Amino acid sequence: MTTDVFYSLQPEAELPDIFPSPFDVSPHAVADQAALSLKRRLSDLCGNVHPFDAPDGGKMLGVLVVKTTAGEVGYLSAFSGMLGGRWEHNGFVKPVFDVEHRQSILAEGERFVADLSQKIDLLQTEPGFIEISQKLQQVDTGNRSALENTKLQHAQRKQQRRLQREQGELTQAQLNALADLSRKDKIEFKSLQHQLKEQSADLRLKWSRAQHEIDELKRQRKACSHDLQAQLFDGYQLQSADNTRRAMADCFKAGYPPSGAGDCASIKLVQYANQHQLRPIALAEFWWGASPAGGLRQHGRYYPSCRSRCRVLLPYLLGGIQVAVPRHEQLPDFSADYPYTLYEDDDIVVVDKPAGLLSVPGKVLTDSVETRLKGRFPEVAGVMLLHRLDQATSGVMIAARNPVAYKTLQHQFQDRVIEKKYIAVLDGRLEREQGEIELPLRVDIYDRPRQIVCAERGKSALTRYTVISRDGNTTRVAFYPHTGRTHQLRVHAAHPEGLHCPILGDELYGRPLERMHLHAQQLTFNHPVTGHKMSFSSEVPF
Repeated sequence: MTTDVFYSLQPEAELPDIFPSPFDVSPHAVADQAALSLKRRLSDLCGNVHPFDAPDGGKMLGVLVVKTTAGEVGYLSAFSGMLGGRWEHNGFVKPVFDVEHRQSILAEGERFVADLSQKIDLLQTEPGFIEISQKLQQVDTGNRSALENTKLQHAQRKQQRRLQREQGELTQAQLNALADLSRKDKIEFKSLQHQLKEQSADLRLKWSRAQHEIDELKRQRKACSHDLQAQLFDGYQLQSADNTRRAMADCFKAGYPPSGAGDCASIKLVQYANQHQLRPIALAEFWWGASPAGGLRQHGRYYPSCRSRCRVLLPYLLGGIQVAVPRHEQLPDFSADYPYTLYEDDDIVVVDKPAGLLSVPGKVLTDSVETRLKGRFPEVAGVMLLHRLDQATSGVMIAARNPVAYKTLQHQFQDRVIEKKYIAVLDGRLEREQGEIELPLRVDIYDRPRQIVCAERGKSALTRYTVISRDGNTTRVAFYPHTGRTHQLRVHAAHPEGLHCPILGDELYGRPLERMHLHAQQLTFNHPVTGHKMSFSSEVPF
């Protein structure tokens, strides 16, 4: 088969019997071979077609190994979103939608939205409206000041009346007189409120009429933008491997796909293969170019397909094809004595979690530390675990055996009086001996559960660290997290503004290995009933 997007491949590894999960980090060997071929081609594109090395110029690219009906093996290439401001480039599969139809919709829709925005700007910058707005703001400021001053005067008079009542015995007539003064103050305040409202009524009415017109135009603009987005999504008509067709929006429960849905490299690749009778064999996606500002993508590294969009669309596109279960959804093989008990009394239980076991039940896997503790202590009602460790993290965890213990320990976590110590091996040589990392974190809404650094909307996160030892190009450190954000230690280690050394084996923010080298070694807290300080630790398994 010869097309402008099909590249022949002589497989150096045996083809997989079932399609490897696109949600695993490490691709199949044949997909790795295809990705290396694409990377060699990309050298001709750098600086010419797209500024990969510019800030925020990095892109996610992908390859799909396919087999033709004649049995020829090759691969397809795709990029996520646009490349160099264009949806189509030679050597890459086309987007899911028709580009010309999309441009015609955008041209008309964006023109209408731009017209509405211009009308809104004209109304908001009209001298008369600005003058009214400024006058109303001045009036409101003056009114608030007058009311606050009156409140202060009434509070002082109230205090004087209270002192009169406390200082000596008063006759009933005197008490009645004080009560009258109190009522007069209330009447005075309400009268002032009414008077101020009446004085600004005409001005407020003029402002409201002008603002109503602006608000109505904004409502029209929002509705137009929503309709435009819906029209664009209507252009995404998916075709599955078993030759069924479905509108992309119908794949999402809300009926309204998230931004960028359908534009990921993996979606383009499988859609093209299905449309051209090519059987998908294996998929790989990798990052090429500069790391994104808030995320943690490294040049040349493989990454799984995103979960917010591709996790919804790929199962439909691959319908009729046997797909392997992702590694993180495979049933863990742990004996019943896991997690090991380090301490137990009537109020708490402290355990040592192995890497690979979930802390709490997930959407797919239900086996977890919480589930197993419920089995051991069936008399306990409600949640037992006070905190969580990532599935790939091992170490000490504490659970409560009654509501009182749970609430008391919960307050200790919230007040950050519980001391936590983690041991990690970093994939890189860290020259500093100790320090602090303070980078705000939030979830990547397009690729959960990944976290990104975000100064605007992120939650504060603080980590102290100390170097324990160095061995070649790895560094063993102790982490002391002050806060407990999701993936805090992993992001603080990997981010360029943090340590810029991912935790060894971290498949989300570094490079995958058999396990992630992160262990919750020690937990120190006050017993929820006795108040005695307690500390528990477990042996580091790496």
